Amino acid sequence: MSKKTIRLIATAAAALFALSACTHEIKLDDVDRSTPVLSIGNETVSLAMYKALFDNYLPYMQYSGFDPLEDESSLKYYRDWLVDILTDDLVTLHQAKQSGFTFTEEEEAQLAAETEEELGELFSEFMELARQDYADDPSIPVEVYFEGIVNSESEYYTGVSMSWEDYKAYYRGQSRNSAIVKAFREKVCAEFVPTNDDVADWYDSAVANDKATYTADPGNYKNDEEEYEQYFGSREGVYPITYVPSGYSRMMQIVVYPQGELSDEYSDKLERMEEIETEYGRLAFEDAVSGTDVNAGRLAELVTEYNALKEAADAEYEEYLRSAREKIEAAKREIMNGRPFEEVMPDYTEDKRVIGDGDGEGCRAFLEKGELISLKHTSSADWSNGIKEEFKKLALGHYSEIFMEGGAFRIIYYASDETSGEVPLEAIYDDIKTVCTASVQDKQWEALIAEWKKDPDLVINEELLDLVGKDDLKN
Repeated sequence: MSKKTIRLIATAAAALFALSACTHEIKLDDVDRSTPVLSIGNETVSLAMYKALFDNYLPYMQYSGFDPLEDESSLKYYRDWLVDILTDDLVTLHQAKQSGFTFTEEEEAQLAAETEEELGELFSEFMELARQDYADDPSIPVEVYFEGIVNSESEYYTGVSMSWEDYKAYYRGQSRNSAIVKAFREKVCAEFVPTNDDVADWYDSAVANDKATYTADPGNYKNDEEEYEQYFGSREGVYPITYVPSGYSRMMQIVVYPQGELSDEYSDKLERMEEIETEYGRLAFEDAVSGTDVNAGRLAELVTEYNALKEAADAEYEEYLRSAREKIEAAKREIMNGRPFEEVMPDYTEDKRVIGDGDGEGCRAFLEKGELISLKHTSSADWSNGIKEEFKKLALGHYSEIFMEGGAFRIIYYASDETSGEVPLEAIYDDIKTVCTASVQDKQWEALIAEWKKDPDLVINEELLDLVGKDDLKN
């Protein structure tokens, strides 16, 4: 079962469990797992779904140091947290449907395609388990094992044992509900925008924090600023940097890696050369100590063998480097002929951080401004000493000779010096507004959710919820 399904809201209708009518203490095993524990309008969350969510999150909570089963107060805190998760989605789904929210035809088609792909993966997962069972006992058809797995999984998550066809229909419904919750939130929150004061307040707070941080440890600036330049808008927890410590510059580089691999014979040659060096040293030492040349013949043989191996190894290594060397030399010729370094770089460099690859788009800031480097500060993701030594030789606006570092040919260029001090608000206004938009939307959305939870039709069966985990308490 995909973990995302623990967040999907059960929609199977069922009558509320009349606990008050019972004359004996209820145990979890006595209750029909399809019984709703949360409901509003036509939307429900079953006891089975809550139990699945409870079970799935439990090991992560325990691993993080909080054990919901430690005592009753811990269990209640955990229960309330889970109920909040489920209720937020439940009331959002209810509000969306009450408002007549719908998807476009294109959105419906995309959702259907994504859901069918997930169902295909789920089918493959279940079938693989069925084949494993069949391998252990082929007297039972693999199809029977498959249906048994589906029956078990569906009952665990819904409280009802379903066939594969029924489970697919259920899964499609839950996927659609989940998509509605996400899309409706986005639609509603699109109306919430930050004011100029919100942006200014965020900036003032960030400046104070960044100034303290990078004054105490300027080396952190390189990591944080480059993370911002690479991942802002695509990774959570990445924010604009508002203060620049002194001592930073920008460097561009053309990096070209050799293609292919050196042969096993090349490695054997190097290994044999090391053996020769060891033997030669031992024999030469013996002659030096004894004051004789008894090993002279053998020493001459070793020198001859070593030179032959070195010549062959060097020839293979030069051939291994040839295409990369030709490429970096072609790049240098273009620079020497007057083409700007920043134009030559993207045509030749193989640095995926800068130009990207099939799985990413690189970094526009690195292409336009270069990457950060400091001869004054060090960071946890710093340049090598070799690259820093080459950069130290350069004047602003100049480029290096071709050199090799980290298994690649390189030409580096001293592009600019970073202006230290506070980054002007207008330079990062749009990005700060994006950050503030998320914050404003979160606050406004939480306020809406709080109002929706006041709906008198929202029913939370706390007595049934309290049964989950009760028998496993440690204290």
